[in-house]
Amino acid sequence: MAQTSDPSENQPQVPATEAQPWPISDSPQEHRPEVRTDPTLDEHQKQGFTGATWIALILGALVLIMLLIFILQNNVPADFAYLGWAFTLPLGVAMLFAAIAGMLIMGLFGSVRLFKLGRRVRKLEKERQTLKRTLE
Repeated sequence: MAQTSDPSENQPQVPATEAQPWPISDSPQEHRPEVRTDPTLDEHQKQGFTGATWIALILGALVLIMLLIFILQNNVPADFAYLGWAFTLPLGVAMLFAAIAGMLIMGLFGSVRLFKLGRRVRKLEKERQTLKRTLE
């Protein structure tokens, strides 16, 4: 009689008490590659907040000085009508109010965008930590 060989007979036998994270195999296709993570991603990010704040403060002061000069030079009264209200304001002051309203509207849109980006970054960071723990 011809005996058929069982493929499991060729593999080394491991006692049942020893825990195996994955099955033992001699084939190179099933070898888990070494995973490297970038250690700089684990460190606290330096943002350069102080330098950017000072630059923004200086630029804001320059714009404020230019606006004050504009308001003083355009002190001509102008008539305005808005939603049934009629009033008179100096032209420079009215333009300043319009600029402030525009900045507030753009700040609102920018804040919404920054909020969405912040949420996405936190979600991706949590996912990266989960993947890192899985691969270790």
